Amino acid sequence: MLQATRIHKSYYMGGVPLPVLNGASLSARKGEFVAIMGASGSGKSTLLHILGALDLPDDGSVTYHGVDLFSRSTAARELLRCETVGFVFQFYHLLPELSVLENVLFPRMIRSSVFGWLSESRRARRSAHEVLDQVGLSHRTTHRPNELSGGERQRAAIARALINNPEVLLADEPTGNLDADTGKGILDLLSRLHDDGQTIVMVTHDTATAARADRCVLLDGGVIRNR
Repeated sequence: MLQATRIHKSYYMGGVPLPVLNGASLSARKGEFVAIMGASGSGKSTLLHILGALDLPDDGSVTYHGVDLFSRSTAARELLRCETVGFVFQFYHLLPELSVLENVLFPRMIRSSVFGWLSESRRARRSAHEVLDQVGLSHRTTHRPNELSGGERQRAAIARALINNPEVLLADEPTGNLDADTGKGILDLLSRLHDDGQTIVMVTHDTATAARADRCVLLDGGVIRNR
């Protein structure tokens, strides 16, 4: 379903290129749970952002069902990212002024016109309540992020990522900001989603976290190596 081929990416510091990815290639089948391991600074997050079209590669391709993501227009990439990809970040990135329900609804709102939202909002709210129930947060819909624990914030972020029924969930160190017991709860939730057929690509530096996936690869020296 997802294929990244020979991805190259460098950043520039003081005009000097700093290579991060040096031809990284990765594939994920529909329904697969893939973990990408690597040391801090190895480029795991960069690769994940490129897989989800949050960043552009210097060279290489990413295809979804055989269609090259970066051959599309910016608008088409944004639409694909909204409808096909769900992101879960280590630091949640919830909007503090919105309630949990409003945060989860946000991806549905931004893909609708003003008039479209008038007809869509009731159905979207029903979907938001369903995914919040799925992640165990149906009792926290009116709370704001600062009223939640770290685990609850991550569950809200996962619900937000699921609201558009994404084909693939991209998770960037989803337990990295949590204590061991809370992190286990998030991994249990991801495993249940995977058991229900969700495709997941997760980056982590933790061996025990990576062991929850079907398959684990290592990002080292800017390339993917099998472990």
